[in-house]
Amino acid sequence: MSEKNRLWTRDFLFIDMTSFLVFGSFYYLLSTLQYYVLQLGGSVASVGLVMGIFTLVAVAVRPIVGQLLDTRGRRIILMFGLIVILVSFIIYPLVHALWWVVLIRIIHGIGWSVVPVAISTLVADVVPSKRRGEAMGYYSNFMDVAMAIGPFVGVLLFQFGNIKAVFLGAAVTLLPAFAFVWSVRDCYQPLADRPSGPRLSRAALLPGFIMMTASIGYGCVVSFLPTLVMQRGITGQFLGMSDYAFYYIIYALTLLFTRGIWGRLSDKFGRKASIIPGMVFLALGTFLLANTWSFPLLLLVGVVYAAGFGAAQPAILAWTVDRAGHNDRGAAVSTFFIAFDGGLGLGALVMGMVAQYFSYQVTFIAATIITLAGFLLYLYYLYTARSRNVSMSQS
Repeated sequence: MSEKNRLWTRDFLFIDMTSFLVFGSFYYLLSTLQYYVLQLGGSVASVGLVMGIFTLVAVAVRPIVGQLLDTRGRRIILMFGLIVILVSFIIYPLVHALWWVVLIRIIHGIGWSVVPVAISTLVADVVPSKRRGEAMGYYSNFMDVAMAIGPFVGVLLFQFGNIKAVFLGAAVTLLPAFAFVWSVRDCYQPLADRPSGPRLSRAALLPGFIMMTASIGYGCVVSFLPTLVMQRGITGQFLGMSDYAFYYIIYALTLLFTRGIWGRLSDKFGRKASIIPGMVFLALGTFLLANTWSFPLLLLVGVVYAAGFGAAQPAILAWTVDRAGHNDRGAAVSTFFIAFDGGLGLGALVMGMVAQYFSYQVTFIAATIITLAGFLLYLYYLYTARSRNVSMSQS
């Protein structure tokens, strides 16, 4: 294989390791923060607020992030985001009131608005364009491993320590990421004549909207899975751990063993080869979760939903980058994550109110319908694109 098409370079590996550490520390909190909110006297709707405000802040800030990545460079902006997240981890355990937790979530959300976008943009910069789908799949594998280990470690720290141990563990885990980022070459040269101010990428709007319809369901899953299993009595101990923690293990292992396959399919046969089955599996996963009342079925949901997310998310991200020019890449990836996190925020906030006043079953069926709407929109896009190509070939 020529050096030009080489995928596993030092920079790519360092970026992947950074992603692993960032998402690992993130998942420490994701699997435990709900219980902390309830301990502080919050309700299920309060859980939705605490989880949702984080992503909505990220959505609000990301148009600025995309502009900064394209004008100031990738690495310096990424370092800033890492510092903000680290500071958030340090000050979380210093507060004991719900409104303070919400305030820190806002600060944390500002850091989170930067980091995944900057990391994904760096990946797009350093990998060969012909292997972009495969690269996004392998890059996502490092997040998958973090997803397997992070919630498990978070629950362990919470069960055998306390919430302060979770925050401290997250801070310590994040520290090596600074060394990895500092060692990565920032090969992008910003253009001096770019327009200033926050900016969205038009090329990313359609992929982003389709991703949003899927991430609303994802927001429901990550925000309400712990409280759903508690309400439905899918609780107990297995190997000394809470049953629901094994959902994350099954989910992450499925992602780990399927991401590369989906990525190669999208490079060889087009992005639709991964996006279509991915959206179907995502809709099926939330529908099954709406009707899950046992531990084995919960594990099956983990497999199905992971297969969908592992297929759809990297392929839609690669499709977004495909549609954008090199000098528009930061804004395009930023727009994609605005949509992705916007869906997460809506899934937590709006669906949290649905769960509060109706039921979890209604919540996840609604998420299924929204995901199917995104799937139908993508099919319509493929149909119209094919019709345009036929018309052009006949003219």
